[in-house]
Amino acid sequence: MKLPTSYLAPGMILARPVYGQRGVLLLNRGVSLTSFDISALRRHGVLAVYVEGPLSEEELREARAVMEEEVRVHTMNVVRSWAENGRRRANFASIVDQVKSVVDEILAGRMPTNALSEISAADSYTFAHSVDVCVLSVAAGVRLGYKRDDLLKLGVGALLHDLGKSRVPPEILNKPGKLTPAEFAEMKKHPVWGYKMLREDMDGWVDSVSAAIVLNHHERYDGSGYPRGLKGKEIHLTAAVCAAADMYNAITTDRVYRPALPPHEAYEMLMGAGGSALDFRAVQAFLPCVDPYPAGMLIRLSTGEIAVVLSSDPAMPFRPKVMLVATGEIVDLQKELAVVITGLLPPAEARAMAAGMRPARAAV
Repeated sequence: MKLPTSYLAPGMILARPVYGQRGVLLLNRGVSLTSFDISALRRHGVLAVYVEGPLSEEELREARAVMEEEVRVHTMNVVRSWAENGRRRANFASIVDQVKSVVDEILAGRMPTNALSEISAADSYTFAHSVDVCVLSVAAGVRLGYKRDDLLKLGVGALLHDLGKSRVPPEILNKPGKLTPAEFAEMKKHPVWGYKMLREDMDGWVDSVSAAIVLNHHERYDGSGYPRGLKGKEIHLTAAVCAAADMYNAITTDRVYRPALPPHEAYEMLMGAGGSALDFRAVQAFLPCVDPYPAGMLIRLSTGEIAVVLSSDPAMPFRPKVMLVATGEIVDLQKELAVVITGLLPPAEARAMAAGMRPARAAV
């Protein structure tokens, strides 16, 4: 099951390999975690890992998750290499090829559309965030009925949406606290910088739709966004989709200056933003691509029992199928209407419980 690194305890056994910056393997599957390992994972910015627990790897769709992880890490490396080597036109083909891989996996049904909740690799925020936003934007585009060529344009724009941040001073970009008005004004320039890097510095060879996504991903449906204060249908739907994916991924990721929101709170926040800050069509297409209660999450029920989430139905995402930790009984909350989720387990409690649930390993 998947656990945040804050929930880890010595003795837990990794169910999947963990990758760090540039796709470097940090710890392999089967490692029994030590206090040193856990500290190292946190230092490397790893947000969550898979540990052995009450769910089998088949139930957690191991094959799909491993594929996602490989595609994601490779894509991060391609984007990083392109950005660090002058963003030459000849190298841009590698960006397009990686987006094609993401699009084709989603169209073929081999990459689940709730990809975010299955991702366990971690890297520097900007690159990991960009790939997550790309995957989620393309998944939402599929739900909107986009054809492959349009999905490629959406994917390229989403993958490069924060390109302009490379021109934001590092002391502003990585500041561990609230930005001053002057610093925020500087940060707000990144969509324009990214657009210019794609359309002007590169002689306009990036598709106009992709470039417009980079320029407009911080515009808001109600006109409160930047850099131009566009509103309503003035914002292309592809940019609105990227905006929804960008907002969700940002608020569900731990940052130095604020903790991540739990997925169910972020889900509700986006629901509330539909028709105001965000285009309702984009929100409608995006939300089925994520789970408010991802598989492996430990929750508390109104009965007082603790359960682990097994799966959920996009039609009723707040009523997942769960397994009671104490008895192993499977409970479908779509059928047990008198039972509701009352909250998530605090990290310390979940960590202790997960440690107690890990399977015994044979001596060798």
